[in-house]
Amino acid sequence: MKILLLANKDIASNFALNTLFQTMQGQHQFQVLLSSTVGNKKQNKPQNLLDLAFFEQGLFNQILFPALQNNSSPISGRRRSFNEFKALGIEVSDIHSINCQAGLKRVNEFAPDLIVSIRFGLILQSAVIAIPKFGVINLHSGELPTYRGVMATFRAMQQGDTECGTTVHYINDSGIDSGEIISISKQTLDYQRSYLHNTLSLYETGINDVVNAINDIETTGKCSSYSVNSKGNYFSFPCELELEEFNQRGLKLYEYQDVIDIAKGYY
Repeated sequence: MKILLLANKDIASNFALNTLFQTMQGQHQFQVLLSSTVGNKKQNKPQNLLDLAFFEQGLFNQILFPALQNNSSPISGRRRSFNEFKALGIEVSDIHSINCQAGLKRVNEFAPDLIVSIRFGLILQSAVIAIPKFGVINLHSGELPTYRGVMATFRAMQQGDTECGTTVHYINDSGIDSGEIISISKQTLDYQRSYLHNTLSLYETGINDVVNAINDIETTGKCSSYSVNSKGNYFSFPCELELEEFNQRGLKLYEYQDVIDIAKGYY
């Protein structure tokens, strides 16, 4: 199949794509379009979230990934930057608007059989959704419909949940995290580790669910799915007060050890 991957230019998306390509290398023709942000771009974010964004995006896109261009170590056994996916024959490019005429042209030129969204920062409208014959599926890093929106792992930790999870679901319209659910996987939250660590740890199981969904679609043309009656809860980014309360409980958005652990996977 021809599969268009819509992802975000952050470390979690890179984790997810590395896992996907390692699992399905050579099985399908992939193309990747990358957004630059997730969530409300106009929202003024507290400094803690700006610092988190640096560790999720700026540190890797601006410092680590460019340095990999000069890395002479064999690529086998380590993760690839976004640019290094091109060595697998996968076209990777940025996109700032997908629902406009130019965006639709880019999608139509690839003519995907299936679109897979992973942390993509743009809301898809009906014209894009109608292009692939097998539809659009999304990997959401939270349990639906309980945690719709952004930073679902933060909300799970904020609520004192014992588990966090991922949901694979169809995108049938422009509603956010509202389509029919294909699968949900859960894992234990580690409160000794940060939000970032807990979020990144979701993607191995989450991508396994995506792979299973792709295999089902390739075999039968559709995944088994179900609708939920509840609209659940939609969350935007936490406010400064919520972040302060999170910190007062001894919880952390990120730790420097997270960054060290992540960077080691690329060398």
